[in-house]
Amino acid sequence: MNLTGLTEEEVSRKRKQGKVNRAPRRNSDSVKKIILRNTFTIFNLVNLVLALMIISVHSYKNLLFVLIAIANTLISIINEIRAKRTIDKMRLLAEQNPTVIRAGKTRQIPQDEIVEGDLLVYSLGDQVIVDSEIKQGTVEVNEAFITGEQDNIPKKPGEKLISGSFIVSGTCKATATAVGEENFINKLESSAHVIKTADSKLFSIMNKIVKYISFTLIPVGALLLWARFRVPGTTPEIAVTSTVAGLINMIPEGLILLTSSILALATIRLSRKKILVQDLYSIETLARVDCIALDKTGTLTTGKMTVKDLIPVEGGTKNALENALKLILSSETTNNATSIALKQKLLKKANFTPIEEIQEIIPFSSDRKYSGVKTKNFTYLLGAPEIILDKKDIPKEIKALSDDYRVLAVTKNGDILGFALLEDELRKDAKEIINFFKENDVEVNIISGDNLRTVKKIAEKVGIENPRAIDLSSLKSPIDYKKIVSENNIFTRVKPSQKKSLVLALKKQGKTVAMTGDGVNDILAMKEADCSIAIGEGSDAARRSAKLVLLNSDFSSVPDIIAEGRQSINNLERSATLFLSKTTYATILAVLFTVLPFEYPFAPIEMSLLNFACIGFPGVILALESNTKRIKNKFVKNILQYSVPVGITVSIAILILAIVGAMNNFTRPELVTISALVTFTIDFGLIYWISKPLNPLRATLLASIFSIFAIAFLVPFFRNFLDFTILPLEKLLFPTILIITAFIIFILARKIMRYLTPKLLKKL
Repeated sequence: MNLTGLTEEEVSRKRKQGKVNRAPRRNSDSVKKIILRNTFTIFNLVNLVLALMIISVHSYKNLLFVLIAIANTLISIINEIRAKRTIDKMRLLAEQNPTVIRAGKTRQIPQDEIVEGDLLVYSLGDQVIVDSEIKQGTVEVNEAFITGEQDNIPKKPGEKLISGSFIVSGTCKATATAVGEENFINKLESSAHVIKTADSKLFSIMNKIVKYISFTLIPVGALLLWARFRVPGTTPEIAVTSTVAGLINMIPEGLILLTSSILALATIRLSRKKILVQDLYSIETLARVDCIALDKTGTLTTGKMTVKDLIPVEGGTKNALENALKLILSSETTNNATSIALKQKLLKKANFTPIEEIQEIIPFSSDRKYSGVKTKNFTYLLGAPEIILDKKDIPKEIKALSDDYRVLAVTKNGDILGFALLEDELRKDAKEIINFFKENDVEVNIISGDNLRTVKKIAEKVGIENPRAIDLSSLKSPIDYKKIVSENNIFTRVKPSQKKSLVLALKKQGKTVAMTGDGVNDILAMKEADCSIAIGEGSDAARRSAKLVLLNSDFSSVPDIIAEGRQSINNLERSATLFLSKTTYATILAVLFTVLPFEYPFAPIEMSLLNFACIGFPGVILALESNTKRIKNKFVKNILQYSVPVGITVSIAILILAIVGAMNNFTRPELVTISALVTFTIDFGLIYWISKPLNPLRATLLASIFSIFAIAFLVPFFRNFLDFTILPLEKLLFPTILIITAFIIFILARKIMRYLTPKLLKKL
């Protein structure tokens, strides 16, 4: 059997034949796709049509909205490209290079350099990258991602390994039988979406709003233009500019820009902390997390262990115990924390020779929770005492030690040889991390394969309040997962399939669950969690499955991730209230003025000022503010309780203005000035309400907005450019009364919406 792999000449020939693993990487969208997606939008198309309408009547100064649309598009493109480059760079860092044997030498190469016929080495935690055939060794694989079957499948020489599956125990050498697009997983991905998309409540609502507005723009625009020409004395310029003003207001394009910018900036900020975001929409999910499921290893503890003692059974010898351990460890290919610690203690000499010839290796697996070897006459096992021994055979003093140590039993043909005591290294910042979760309303659940007493003791040390633990190995099937997750927060001796069931049970309780993991035994649960976080030093399969990867393997970054998500979505929800209030009143007014024979009192240039000063500028500032409060699904509630009342208030105020203006022969500049003044005052009140309680940043923001409008109204150059006018004294009383009336309407509308909102939300 040739186990030296391909020669360099053979590799070169395969490359020339195109038999190389040139499959599409799991990278973000291309630059071209980002540019096209942000340029050819329904909103840009509408802006282009509206711009042509303005040009047709030669009112060029009213084209300012086009510059804003172009700026929106460019900023969105730049932010997405920055985020894309960051994500791609981080993914390259996160990507594990497979191990191959070529010309008898073992090396690691990039995945896209594998050629057909390459001899690959697979071990615990590796994901099968290309379809392969085992040549040497035995492994157990999990094909759950492909077949849905959760059971581990043993594979021996001559059997196939399917790309996309992962190794759960053992090690093997296998020949690549298919590469690139011929791989099973690549064929599957090209014909079906195998990656679970993020469940984004916020973006689902936004997309619906955009969809409905897009459908109404053309008919409303046509009717509005027709209605303008019906008003006596209306010129083509006034008819077109007022129609364009009405339609511009209906488009919440700044909200789309703000959304993409916030997500892109959050991705970049997280990357600076060595956190790879593999799914942008997972940032929203992170913001909603109120429950985190974690293993103590690598999270509460550093993942490193030390051997504290080796205790032979009464009547046995330490030498016999050590020899049995050396025999098992000499064949152990799994480099987990336990085996590393034992090897460092016992296998200091690289040339250790087993005392007996090993005939069969029993690799460690998370399901069995033990490993071992078989010789001609004996079977040696190393594993959890309660798994490989009868509970009555475990000495009381050993049971007591399990409170402080991880205890492993060693047996020979079922007879106890002794026990190994190992100690977890507690993270120095573990208490701070748990305190963060506690202070931010995130429930902590520990899911571990370890001993109940050991896990509970560590939980108490790090400050988990009221730890309630249960040993799943002590339960009989079928297990009532719904009941045990409601009664406990620590779950021990958990099998991989049980981790998945626990996560599903937590989700059924209405919780938004984040799951951290580093090994193959975590993958099934990570796939089901709302948000999955992989430890960078963990298995390749775990990193590929996760939505976020801690590249520096520092679990203390998790609070930063949750805080970033909350800041992004909390502030986006608050800023969205401003954008959607404008869309609400613009839509109502556009519909009203299609049937009313009054002059529409807005102009595009005036709306550009209002959009910048009262929507875009405060929206961006508020979106960047620190805000880590837990998300409470209040987006629709905000629309109903703030945006709708503002929309109704502005609509009624402008309708009153149009009627009074027609009755008193207000000039066009007077109508535009009063409409801007009234709308600005109501918007300013809304910004004040959503900014409470005030702090230096918010107070400065309010002062800045007021200053912008003061300059626009009082400085002659800007006043003339914006078509504003100084109102005569006899006409100043009306806007004052109108503003007071508007605030009374707003207060009443808010009270009504507060009463109606709970009922409406039940029906939605």
